[in-house]
Amino acid sequence: MRSFYFSGVFLGLLNCAVMADPTLKEQMPRIPAKAPNEAVKTFKTLDGFQMDLLAAEPLVTDPVAMAYDENGVAYVAEMNDYPYTDKTNDVAWRDSVDPAGGVVRMLVDEDGDGKFDKSYIFAKDLSWPTGIACWKGGIFVAAAPDIWYLKDTKGTHQADVRIKVYTGFRKYNVQAVMNNLAWGLDNKIYGAGSGNGGMVRPGNNPEANPIILSKNDFRFDPVSEKFEAISGGARFGNTFDDWGNRFICNIRNPVEHVILPNEYLARNPYLAVKSAIFDCAKASDDLPVYRVSEPEPWRSVRAKRWANESDHKYPRSETVADGYFTSTSGLTVYRGAAYPKKYYGNVFLGEVAGNLVHRQVLTPSGVTFSAERGDQQTEFVRSTDNWFRPVNYINAPDGTLHVLDMYRETIEHPWSIPDDIKAELDLLSGKDRGRIYRLSPPNFKVPKPPRLGQATTKELVATLANPNSWWRETAQRLLFERQDQQAITPLRKMLAKSKSPLARLHALYCLDGLGALRDEDLAQGLKDPEPGVRQHCVRLADSRLKKSPQLTDKILALAGDADIRVRFQTAFTLGAVNHARRNDALLKIARQDAMDNWVLTAVLSSITDQSAEMLEKLASDKDFSTSPTGLQMAHQLAFITGARNKSNEVERVLAVLPKIAVPAQTEIVRGLADGLKRAGKSIAKIAGDPSSPAARMITGLLKEAQAAAADDRQSVGQRQQAILLLGYDEFSRVEKSLAQLLNPKQPQEIQAAAIHVLSGFISPQVAGILLNGWRGYTPAIRSEAVDALVARKERLSPLLEAIESKKIAPNQIPLARRNMLMAHKDSAISSRALALFGQNAPSPRKEVIANYQPALSLPRDKARGLKIYEANCATCHRVGDKGNDVGPNLATIRAWSPDQIMVNILDPNREVSPNYVNYMVDLKDGQNLTGLIAEETATTITLKGANNVQNTILRQNIEKITSLGMSLMPEGLEAAIPPQGMADLIAFLLSPNF
Repeated sequence: MRSFYFSGVFLGLLNCAVMADPTLKEQMPRIPAKAPNEAVKTFKTLDGFQMDLLAAEPLVTDPVAMAYDENGVAYVAEMNDYPYTDKTNDVAWRDSVDPAGGVVRMLVDEDGDGKFDKSYIFAKDLSWPTGIACWKGGIFVAAAPDIWYLKDTKGTHQADVRIKVYTGFRKYNVQAVMNNLAWGLDNKIYGAGSGNGGMVRPGNNPEANPIILSKNDFRFDPVSEKFEAISGGARFGNTFDDWGNRFICNIRNPVEHVILPNEYLARNPYLAVKSAIFDCAKASDDLPVYRVSEPEPWRSVRAKRWANESDHKYPRSETVADGYFTSTSGLTVYRGAAYPKKYYGNVFLGEVAGNLVHRQVLTPSGVTFSAERGDQQTEFVRSTDNWFRPVNYINAPDGTLHVLDMYRETIEHPWSIPDDIKAELDLLSGKDRGRIYRLSPPNFKVPKPPRLGQATTKELVATLANPNSWWRETAQRLLFERQDQQAITPLRKMLAKSKSPLARLHALYCLDGLGALRDEDLAQGLKDPEPGVRQHCVRLADSRLKKSPQLTDKILALAGDADIRVRFQTAFTLGAVNHARRNDALLKIARQDAMDNWVLTAVLSSITDQSAEMLEKLASDKDFSTSPTGLQMAHQLAFITGARNKSNEVERVLAVLPKIAVPAQTEIVRGLADGLKRAGKSIAKIAGDPSSPAARMITGLLKEAQAAAADDRQSVGQRQQAILLLGYDEFSRVEKSLAQLLNPKQPQEIQAAAIHVLSGFISPQVAGILLNGWRGYTPAIRSEAVDALVARKERLSPLLEAIESKKIAPNQIPLARRNMLMAHKDSAISSRALALFGQNAPSPRKEVIANYQPALSLPRDKARGLKIYEANCATCHRVGDKGNDVGPNLATIRAWSPDQIMVNILDPNREVSPNYVNYMVDLKDGQNLTGLIAEETATTITLKGANNVQNTILRQNIEKITSLGMSLMPEGLEAAIPPQGMADLIAFLLSPNF
């Protein structure tokens, strides 16, 4: 199932073309909407909570984001243009040209009873509005492709100021649009970038150099208007806890913590960091949810088709799109003062397709958190009303969560609904409806509405101690807006004497926002009994350390702080310190937090031009250098040194080798060799000097690796590690050994490792070696070999010659690679490829789908289907314990109809979620790599390809990145899967017992 802000369940979840069913409309009776007073009765809540209606149509429609200003006026983003304004503009694989139809509404509670009485259209003709942040009497609005500043200066309740602040966010997939603007502690506004990406420029300067967003979030300074790409990149959600920890969510990732800031990672371009975010909660395609609403009839139609055509009878739960997370959205950390204490800091989020509100409990774990389901075998809020679509939440002034209910008949993306079913649905049904609820605890009494707009500066400072986060954050924003220097003295008093740690935290950032934060204030905060205050003082000290020796001394001392989060931030901040004791402090942190990889990454991010010196220090500590973390650190430091490719630094590392224990020697050689190879150098040449102890040691390790690689008495894992070492030797010395490892008698993992290593050599002989063993390769190894052959242009001609001479059959080349060769930018290559593959090019998809309709009525055998899955699908998809996690897990497609599955397989490119688009990466050394962008940081991208083969690439080694605009899953699988095979494959995929 796909729903609001979703990701693909297959590499391309598609529309479905089936033979017309004249009774289809009768099979799918529409579920009528409920009047607001009736909808309230449909809720089932836990622990005495209740859903209080605050606003409904016509006061509000399609609410997806909301912000209260300082006087309790609510600004609501109404996404009336979801999923489109004009149906004819809804074309997959095209940036939307749909006219803007969104609105920002102003809601006012005039009598102070906590419910809205008046509604005004504040601004209209906004495209996909999904985020609001208040600022200086107006609001910033996220409305792709733009961010606007809107303000009413005439008292008409309508924005007469309308400034395009930024533009260039991609308007592509309506469910992957940037969203959820939120103020951070640092007086900047943060937003979720989601999946569409973009090239963002100032709204008044379209010629400016763009900030490129891909798998990133963003933030901007409302004063300077500086815009930054930051770590993140998920879907619809963006929330902070009290201490500035930021959380996002994805479809199958309910709670993700953004841990590693881009600005720190970017300091060390040689540090390979796979991901900057962490899944606090379990992430999976089969996370259960417990709804009480019945699935919509159109969903059940698929199950009926399946039941009629299948030779299996399955339980209802196996035959409907029901029971799993498919549309996680709007996660919000509860930080109000109205709920019982056990709920403070919990994460609330929506599963809009299931008509429910889910709760996760966060627990600190090292520098991050773990998250667990808060309610067992049930959900915190459930509704029997299928129209209830809780897309977002906010911490409101009254101390509760307010729930934004888009209230739609259908919430799914139009690209994802089968054609015949979609023709009977009205995807705009409900665009004139919407509700806002208060999730109220037992015995809740509505407090007086806020009037902070009239508060004095002294009163605003006092409000920083309020237990309700909305009041604290609004007071900080107003102090920042006013820039009243009279706030400085009471803020310093609060920093020194307040009993509230959070008040002291806000006082720090208020002083910083006023330009009044002194070194003395930070020095005081560095001694604070609350670790969170100390942590933020360290961060605020970043820009001051070069000019403040006294502050530097205090930061260095915090390498031994009792709290791991303080040490974590200290490791980052020490990157700004140019001090003789810096590396000792970093090594101290690494020793203490040996088992926390996040802290180790922070340490390494602060080491740029001193990696060799740090290795020398590491070598002097025998116990730590041979510990698991010490070995990892030694490898990374050596890699950084090699990638920097400074001869004096490399010599220092080589000098360390004889002085360090054997396990660390191996890791240093591996790391140094890999780093040098990324820089276009070879460690084997260094080993050519027999007079050098280090050279002799390297030569010995390489010889041992050659023997171990060929030794079938060693474990497969040990042999794989040895084979990887061969990739750092001279090709002439390892050519024969690697060729022998391609023998079909060798385990498949060994053959794959040998191909991977061979692919890294530039030698012209590589193509011949790979092609010589072709007849003995299994399909999986042939796929690996083709990937290696197409990775370099000089290997393409030998590959095509082998096909032309009939040594290789054209159909043995994977379809995706055939398409790539036929579209090659070199006309000589593309012409030859077209001559070879053109006649076997995939037929038009509609024609293929029509020809495969008989497969839906053939008898099915799931045992035969398993074999087809293993041969054609397992390289990219996991089912149970089989296959690879490249594309999404296929567990939930048991809820699909056979015809929908068939079309998904035959036409994978009609719509591809941005997360599953295939990319080509051209490296500076001439290699070409393809795959999904699985992870992205400031310094690296990680490509994931078939068989879950992953390549983490330093950005500095990249020449160009090109989206291929297609799924990794190729068209043309009908060539490998005949109609009977399709029937059998469907039987396997629909089987409840994989």
